[in-house]
Amino acid sequence: MLYPDFHELIAFKERRSKLRQTARRSVASIVPGNHHSPFRGQGLEFDSVREYVPGDDIRNIDWRVTARTGSPHLKLFKEERERRMLICVDMNASMRFGTRNTFKSVQAARVSAFLGWQGLAHHDCVGACLFGDVPEGIQFFKPSKTRQSFCNLLKMLAEPAAETRAITLSEVLQHISKSAQTGSLIYFISDFMDLQEETELCKLNRRCDLVFVAINDPADRSIASVGTIGCSAQGEKLFVNTDSRAGREAYARLWEENRERLYALTAKFKIPLIELTTESDIQRDLVLGLKTVAKGGR
Repeated sequence: MLYPDFHELIAFKERRSKLRQTARRSVASIVPGNHHSPFRGQGLEFDSVREYVPGDDIRNIDWRVTARTGSPHLKLFKEERERRMLICVDMNASMRFGTRNTFKSVQAARVSAFLGWQGLAHHDCVGACLFGDVPEGIQFFKPSKTRQSFCNLLKMLAEPAAETRAITLSEVLQHISKSAQTGSLIYFISDFMDLQEETELCKLNRRCDLVFVAINDPADRSIASVGTIGCSAQGEKLFVNTDSRAGREAYARLWEENRERLYALTAKFKIPLIELTTESDIQRDLVLGLKTVAKGGR
């Protein structure tokens, strides 16, 4: 399959899991929903205290703990509130690749559909940020609880891409940092072949819950000896002699270095990582990954 099937993405609505998508911090929305919120109010139960981060409501500062520790701390209260979910999808040219079963872009769309329908079923506000080969490089969908809004997102995921310049993860993080509400649950779906800036990731991770979903093809890890192959990206053509043993070994080393950076980054910021492939059964393998995340694993 070269492009996501819109009807298949809609059908994921009936394949929802009973698994609740949880997060490590309370949400900041003032609208009733299915998650705990830090907002103060009559009859709310005190839950815990945490350090203040920019964007928090200063009315909830715990002055006693602040005075004792020397740094601002916030009181958290238990109350049911809605969560805002953002699904960030890499739609760069590298995602339109696959040697087994389907393309990475197709799997990414399936993951997005599953997560989105799951969120709507739990009365969350679901939004998205598509980056790469989309109009203007980045398309932001404001979080909403309506099916129509989510279907518009799925339509864009299913449309054939018009190749533009590559959008890096760093650029997307900068955009999301300005748009995401504190306490949002944010999924980044990508092959993560381009890992660079850490600063924006650190800032966003301090006030939102991040989950990385890595989707890769077996050929990302190693390349088979099949003679000379032609590749095209950003209007440039490249021919690679896959019979070269040294070339294949260098290719494999680049993959290992990339994975080491990814693992180090997610470990440093304690970001859950779910790894899928173009051969994965999305519903089964994603649910298993989400269960591991819910238990506190990577």
